[in-house]
Amino acid sequence: MKIYFPIHFDGGNRGCEAIAKGTALLLDKPKEELVGLCRDVRLDKRLKVDKFVSLWKRPLWILIFNKFYCKLMSFIMKDKIKFNQLRFRHHYDVFLNNMKTGDVLFSTGGDMMCYANNEVIYTNDKIHERGLKSVLWGCSIGKANLTPEKIATLKRFSLIYARESLTAIMLKQELKLNNVVTFPDPAFVLEPEEVDLPDCFTQGSVIGLNISNYVLGGFDFESQLGKDIVQFVETIISSTNKSILLIPHVMWRRQDDRIVSRKLFDIYKHTGRVYLLDSASLNYCQIRYVISKCSIFIGARTHAVISAYSTCVPCVALGYSIKSKGIAKDLSMPIETVVDSKNYQQGSFMKAYDFVDNHMDELKEKLKTIIPEYKESTYGIRKVLSKVFCNAD
Repeated sequence: MKIYFPIHFDGGNRGCEAIAKGTALLLDKPKEELVGLCRDVRLDKRLKVDKFVSLWKRPLWILIFNKFYCKLMSFIMKDKIKFNQLRFRHHYDVFLNNMKTGDVLFSTGGDMMCYANNEVIYTNDKIHERGLKSVLWGCSIGKANLTPEKIATLKRFSLIYARESLTAIMLKQELKLNNVVTFPDPAFVLEPEEVDLPDCFTQGSVIGLNISNYVLGGFDFESQLGKDIVQFVETIISSTNKSILLIPHVMWRRQDDRIVSRKLFDIYKHTGRVYLLDSASLNYCQIRYVISKCSIFIGARTHAVISAYSTCVPCVALGYSIKSKGIAKDLSMPIETVVDSKNYQQGSFMKAYDFVDNHMDELKEKLKTIIPEYKESTYGIRKVLSKVFCNAD
């Protein structure tokens, strides 16, 4: 039996790297039994994802053919739904066709079900037609995200592993699903990997700041949240002796954290108080080590926030879906530490930071009390999976 991960993508999103490595540790299986569809094998090898999962990339000739064929069909096909089905078929079928009787599909990606109908539905439905087992792994999804297509495919999963209780409660109450279990995100089991720290850590307290176009509404600071972040940086520089370290966490095209981080850095680098981490040179666990040394962390990317939580760093989560509130709730973090970036109210960012700053010791101690048992509970998924694997065989 092998486990296939069609939604791995690649470690350009360090969250995908974290899920792959954390999942491998939880499954405790040799990498030969774990197969991930990878868009950038060279990068994932540099990040050492290949030490945990066997990386599979579509042959070059298929990549080239599909690129031009799908480009051509995009002009011919006016039905977007049918075109997406065509695109998914050409991208995923050659990978899924490797699956044999007894193999299991793991659909990763965290909050993929929070967005429009996508490849999670296609890949699950495809292998369901063949009578194979599937697991929705470490997911988050809100009631507002449900569509008829998502509801149908959710019922087809052999198991749904929700990474926070709000998702699990919604699935059980709204859809009456009985195939849902709740455990922490797989990334919680990873440990920091020590690296040389940026110079800012020799100058006193450091605030880690991870921002993305997802929470800003674009690659500028024109939104109200963007303006409040700029005002926050100016306040820290003018009224404290703390430094700010900008920490990109996703480096994919069209959602590259380095773009907005660089813009903010260029504005304030002359102050000597704002720094930019070279995240591209670090893997997930190395970035986690840097985050662990911050006095406070503010993060837009969930797996960056998870690094703060797991190392007991007081944190502000800049949320844009149910996952932020759910994970914070399960860790007994006050709702004041979560900022709703999609329904943002002026001043909410500074209010959340001030709350964390004024309750730093209390929050740190609470995390120190909760995190060890919380992380250990993640391994409980093994017992649940043993039943799924047994039935798959």
